[in-house]
Amino acid sequence: MNDIYLVEIRLGRTKWRVRQTVASIARVFGIGQFMERHPHVTLFGPMELLEGVSQQQLIDAIGTVASHYGPVPFTLDGFEKREGMHGSVIAFSVRPSDSLVRLVAEMAGALLPICRSHNAWDDRPELKWYHVTVANHLEQKRASAVFQALPGPDTGDGQSAQPGGFLSGLRTAFRSLFESVEARNIRPLLIDETGLRISLMHGEEILAEYDLLEKCWLHDNHRHDSRSWNETLSRFRKDAGFERTEPRLQQPGDTLLIADLHLGHANIIRYCSRPFLFSDPGGMDRVLIANWNAVVTPGTRTYHIGDLCYGRTARPEHEYREHLHGEVTFIAGNHDAPGPGACSSAVIEHAGTRFFLVHDPADAPAAFDGWVIHGHHHNNDLRHYPFIDFEHRRINVSAEVAGYVPVSLEETWTLVQYRLASGNTKPVLLNYPGTE
Repeated sequence: MNDIYLVEIRLGRTKWRVRQTVASIARVFGIGQFMERHPHVTLFGPMELLEGVSQQQLIDAIGTVASHYGPVPFTLDGFEKREGMHGSVIAFSVRPSDSLVRLVAEMAGALLPICRSHNAWDDRPELKWYHVTVANHLEQKRASAVFQALPGPDTGDGQSAQPGGFLSGLRTAFRSLFESVEARNIRPLLIDETGLRISLMHGEEILAEYDLLEKCWLHDNHRHDSRSWNETLSRFRKDAGFERTEPRLQQPGDTLLIADLHLGHANIIRYCSRPFLFSDPGGMDRVLIANWNAVVTPGTRTYHIGDLCYGRTARPEHEYREHLHGEVTFIAGNHDAPGPGACSSAVIEHAGTRFFLVHDPADAPAAFDGWVIHGHHHNNDLRHYPFIDFEHRRINVSAEVAGYVPVSLEETWTLVQYRLASGNTKPVLLNYPGTE
């Protein structure tokens, strides 16, 4: 393995959630020895260098390609099973962005002349399978049984299979496993991720990483709890608009909305794949409050739709409220302490349409004739609670879905009207680019 190299993008924000899912699958199905330890998207390899080619030539070739790219977005979308070179593979399916597809093709063009690839897809990048491995080297019958028992994207039980037969029987047998608390952690993720660094592996170790924001190679501090990674996250937040560096004046009379800031809550960073260090919830608080005040002027009508703060280290709610600009209506969420100053819901009107504002959309009246604006679900179930759900007339403004900045009702409703007029009622997953 010491002479084997691999070029990959390791998961960043979503790593904790993916690892939790992988660990639960391993324990529920007893396949721990087959699990992927370091979730990643392979760009090229595994490979060996051709005779006479040095490591530095490899690094230079990768860096030349990578220098033309910024952060590379992609989306994890459910489970998938395929036959690999060494047995069956169960994986998270990846929907690549155009930039990821181009990066893979250019990387193949640069590396094929200097290496011998062990990956059948490398010389046909247009056929590449984009995925994040869950388990590898599985015997086919066992892989099929596990895969059929995994929950599908639209149901709470196993994947859709033909009725009857061997696999259907196994699915029924495995279903009892999903009554356990451990099994309830297994969900078909639908969540966005962004590659911030390209990792060059040498055997089992990271040889170097190329930072797509700084345009340079890093030869140490590769851990995702390091100061170096914190600096990378900070640059990414600013590049993506998740950390505002300049004020943005709102249109007079506009209304701003956001939910689920969860100030003071370290675990929300992991649970919802926020681009902050788990060890620094205070840093997250400073960014979220500054984002709010960058777009909310003193007279702006703003609604916070539940769960302002949470956790053992959180300060009292009134202390956070004192730092937030604007004429704010606080709608109570399930984690908000009972007390004065918050209402259970509100009804507002914009452009002739009524909106029911409530933390949990399940609490909205079934007969309400307008749209529901809510939080509560964060980015944990984007299939059913995306940013804009045309079918159920819902708008999810949880912080992760909104892009960590209060969203404009005027801009959001303009988007809704444009999509309706064009006949495009496909859900809008998130209120920021690079995810569709």
